[in-house]
Amino acid sequence: MKKLDNDCLAAITFEISWESPEAVHREFFMAGKANIWRDIFPEDLKEALLGQPAGGEAFITCDPGQAVPARNGKDIISTRPETFQRRQFLGRPVQPCRGRFYPRGMLSGSGFFSADMRPCRVVYKDNTELKADCAHPLSDYRLEVRARLEDLAAKECETGGRMNHWMEEILGSGPGMQARQGHLPTDFYSPYAFERIDDTDDTGFYTSPRFIDHIDSQAREFLAGQYARELRPDMEVLDLMSSVASHIPQNLQVKVAGLGLNAEEMQVNPVLNSHVVHDLNRHPELPYEDHSFDAVLCSLSVEYLTSPLAVTREVARVLRPGGIFLVGISNRWFPPKVVRLWQELHEFERTGFVLDLLMQAESFEKLESTSIRNWWRPADDPHTGHTWVSDPVYVVRGQKV
Repeated sequence: MKKLDNDCLAAITFEISWESPEAVHREFFMAGKANIWRDIFPEDLKEALLGQPAGGEAFITCDPGQAVPARNGKDIISTRPETFQRRQFLGRPVQPCRGRFYPRGMLSGSGFFSADMRPCRVVYKDNTELKADCAHPLSDYRLEVRARLEDLAAKECETGGRMNHWMEEILGSGPGMQARQGHLPTDFYSPYAFERIDDTDDTGFYTSPRFIDHIDSQAREFLAGQYARELRPDMEVLDLMSSVASHIPQNLQVKVAGLGLNAEEMQVNPVLNSHVVHDLNRHPELPYEDHSFDAVLCSLSVEYLTSPLAVTREVARVLRPGGIFLVGISNRWFPPKVVRLWQELHEFERTGFVLDLLMQAESFEKLESTSIRNWWRPADDPHTGHTWVSDPVYVVRGQKV
């Protein structure tokens, strides 16, 4: 049986868990071709993995500042609001909002190069002062890191190539941005946050059915797996903003009601027991009695809601006590109908926005977020020629109080 040594390439699944004041978070990331000799790992993790066969695991904990750069006294910068470069986005200048992240290059008047894309967080602003936190978004958190060897292969002749720093690769691309700054809510609600390119009636846009998959098959499998963890036989489930697929495994034996904008799409959905056509942007009120469902799902659609908080409160109303709300997210959408805010936010900030909706609804507890990234895109996917990486999957969970 082959075991991991310095002459191996390894496929490694990383699971990194951490907890913010408002939620528990899990980040899954596939290192497809990890070079155990050349790449950089946390030292204790590498030593624990060496000598293990495929299927072997290692686990370490990292105190704040160990897996990511530690916070220092120079991370908080204070500047004048006019140094913020209000670049144009979708026809309007970007305004700094408290709690949100922006590239440091937008504070070029404070000594950063305009092309600097490292994130900083606006933590305070008034008419005379703007403060930004340039620390890593995870610098204050204790992390639990688990690595599983999925596959091993012998290296061919070493001819150079990229050296990966796996903690930077995983944690330097957004994790941490979904957490609030302390206990303060993030300002997601600018006057133009829920504008859309096409603000005409949604029923016209969705008149013609679209029998398409919105994410690739690997991502669909992951999303279904996250739902399967939470759903139980005989549950009554509402599939909110439903379409051709609910991403619910057909063997779960749950009773599913669909609510969407196109009857033809929902008629071909194999798990729906019933469906209703309903436009949530015209009528956020759900056409169901209080405490009607054990679970509500919203898959790949929350970005189209123009009154998302009103809909979230309606979800809380129709859920039974202890019921769960699951929101699945990726990074593909219909551009004319997605709200402006969604396009402004980093992918992990979008998760933070959905968490914020559940907190503002004041009816949910036991909040969780999960991210699943960097798996291989299936070979038969039409986008494989453009990128080998599968669509990312993010899931937010809340439980009705």
